[in-house]
Amino acid sequence: MLQLIRAIWVVAILINLSAVIWFILGTTANFQRGIDLVSTVILVYFGIPSILLIILSIFLFIKRWLPASSWGIVALSVIILCMLSLSPTLFKNVNKSGWLLENVVTDTLQITADGQYEYQFELVNLFQKNSNARLYVKRISDGEEMRISLDMPLNKIKGLSEEKVNYWVVMDGTSEKDKYIMHTTSKFPLPDRKYKVDLEKREAVKTE
Repeated sequence: MLQLIRAIWVVAILINLSAVIWFILGTTANFQRGIDLVSTVILVYFGIPSILLIILSIFLFIKRWLPASSWGIVALSVIILCMLSLSPTLFKNVNKSGWLLENVVTDTLQITADGQYEYQFELVNLFQKNSNARLYVKRISDGEEMRISLDMPLNKIKGLSEEKVNYWVVMDGTSEKDKYIMHTTSKFPLPDRKYKVDLEKREAVKTE
C-alpha cells in the first residue's frame, strides 16, 4: 500500500514540476520577455503553491519519510491531490505566442507604384529579446512570396500605436528592375530609416 502511494506521489511531483516549468517557459517565451499581470496572478495563486509543495515533497523524499499512521496517509493524500489539482491551470495558461509560435504584428498590405508587388512590414515578437523586423513581399504575377530581414533596433521601441489602417513603411521604385527604396514613415516609432531592397537577391541593406 505504501509503495503504491509512494509511486503516485512521484508521478504527482513530476506532473506538477512539469507544469511549473512549462508555465514559466511559456510565460517568459523561454526567458525572452517579462511576466505580464495576468501571468503574475496565476503564478502567485497556482505556481508558488506548487513550488512549495514540490520542495516539501523533495525534502520528505530526502529524509526517506513515509506515513506511519492513517493521519500521515491523509496528509500525503492531500499533498498529492493539491499538486494534481494545481497542474491543469498551469498547463492551460501557457502562452505559446512569441516562443513556440511567432507573434507577428503587421501594417496594412500595400502595392508598389509599378503594380508588380504587394508588400507588408512585419514585426516579429515585438518587445522581446528575440524580436526582429522583416519585409513581406509577394510578386503579383505568379504569387511568389518572400520575407526579407531588416536590420532594425526594435529594442528602442517603447510603444506602438495601431489603427484600422497602418502604413509603417513605403517602398519607392528605382530605375533598376526589382530594386526599391523602402523607408519607415512618421507613423512608425523609428521613422525615416531607409533600406535598399533587392528582390532578386532577397536582401535589404540599410542606407543613410
